[in-house]
Formats: sequence, C-alpha cells, structure tokens
Amino acid sequence: MQQIKTDLRVYKQRNFMDKSKTPGRLMVNEYLKQKYGCKVYRIALNGGFTCPNRDGSLGTRGCIFCSAGGSGDFAEDPKVSITQQIEAGKKRVEKKVKNGKYIAYFQAFTNTYGPVEKLRKLFTEAIEHPDIVILSVATRPDCLPDEVLDLLEELNRIKPVWVELGLQTIHEKTAEYIRRGYPLKVYDEAVRKLKERNLEVITHVILGLPGET
Repeated sequence: MQQIKTDLRVYKQRNFMDKSKTPGRLMVNEYLKQKYGCKVYRIALNGGFTCPNRDGSLGTRGCIFCSAGGSGDFAEDPKVSITQQIEAGKKRVEKKVKNGKYIAYFQAFTNTYGPVEKLRKLFTEAIEHPDIVILSVATRPDCLPDEVLDLLEELNRIKPVWVELGLQTIHEKTAEYIRRGYPLKVYDEAVRKLKERNLEVITHVILGLPGET
C-alpha cells in the first residue's frame, strides 16, 4: 500500500476521542453517534461560489483532480435557498434515518472565496437549522483572510465548525503538477490560525500521486 510521508508534528490526522465514554481512538462515525446519540449524515450544499483557480485570479483550468462542478457534483441545487437544500438532502436519506442529525457541508468550489457578508448569510442560515449539528466548510488555505476566520470563530460558538482544507500533497513538485496554486507554508499558516481560534481542521490528501511513494 502506498503511503505519503508526512511531518507528524503538523500533518497527523486528529483522532476524535471521548475518554469519559470509550478510551482510545474512535472513527468519526462512531464519535458522532456517541456525541449526538444518533446517526449523523452529511448534506452536501452549494453556496454558488467559484475558485481563484477557476476565475483567473490564479488560473482558469483548476486543479487537475477537481471536477467541472468544483467536486461538488452531488451537492444540492445552488438556485434554491440553503434551507431548501438542507430539506432536499434530508429527503434523500429519509428511508435510512429517522430523527437523525446532519452536517451542513459546503462542498462545491471554494466556500470562503467571497464577501464576508455573503458567507455570514449562507453559513448562519445553515447553522441555525434545528437538525444541523455541525457546519463543515471546504476551502483553500489561501482563501482564509482574518475577517473570514473571525466569522468562523463566531459561528463556532453556536455550533461546531469544521474547516476542510485541500492539501492533497506536502510535496511542492507534485503540488505544481496538480496545479494546486499555493506553497506548503500557506497551508501551515492557515492551520495555525484556525487552531488559534479552536476550529476543527480536516485535511484532504490524495494517496498515490505520480512520483510519490
């Protein structure tokens, strides 16, 4: 099995733990079930964003692994409100779950790449939905200005906020090949700032990229 070598001081995957109930490490699914007392499903939302790697700020072709839909191909319809998207997502899984809870996952494109007023409106609508227990925001580490970090910190006081960063690789040559568009130090700095604000960080990596072992 191929593995990506990482600096464990910075890039180790966080293990969700609740030592008061179960000593040791938990899979995320079990952690959520233990914390909320039920199955927690993730609803993919579309806030109608774009990406600096698509709109010409950094490039127009995007990262080579990203789909035409900004890897939000299973997200709901951006033409309707966030509340309507959440209800549509709930309906998709209604045969599987009764009285479940949900993660509002802003997935398509770069979900902090826009005016902070727009982010506040969309994220607040999601986090105030009674069936949403977590707000999860997929973004790039180079799209987290201080005013956005302040907003996420504020929302994290209402319900937990997860920030999902697309690192993909720690190797600069590979990052250039996949057209990621930012150096590793930008990721490091973003994680530092997020952790200073007690925000949960989830890092996306791709195993087995060309030239990596």
